[in-house]
Amino acid sequence: MAAYPNVNAANKYARDVVGGRIEACKWVRFACKRHLDDLVKSKKRTGKWRFDKDEAEKVCRFAQLMPHAKGKWAAKAELIVLEPWQKFILCSIFGWLSKKTGLRRFREVY
Repeated sequence: MAAYPNVNAANKYARDVVGGRIEACKWVRFACKRHLDDLVKSKKRTGKWRFDKDEAEKVCRFAQLMPHAKGKWAAKAELIVLEPWQKFILCSIFGWLSKKTGLRRFREVY
């Protein structure tokens, strides 16, 4: 994929949380800081994890193809539009992969 608007939005969200422009609890700040630090580490050969922008973007695009199931938007068959924090969660889960095995780094979200 040439463009990564969802991944870019997720990374911007992480930068905004770490920079204090978006209020968040300490656990979310820690997750955002870890994500940004790991992006830098993943560029090095010694890093254990890699961030696959294509996989992260694919999951976000797929999620946004789903229609609403309840409420006024469901009656209009409107598609789901992810918020930046939701994009960050999906990109964190599906974007981080092991360099050796290709398996996902994270399996659970709290």
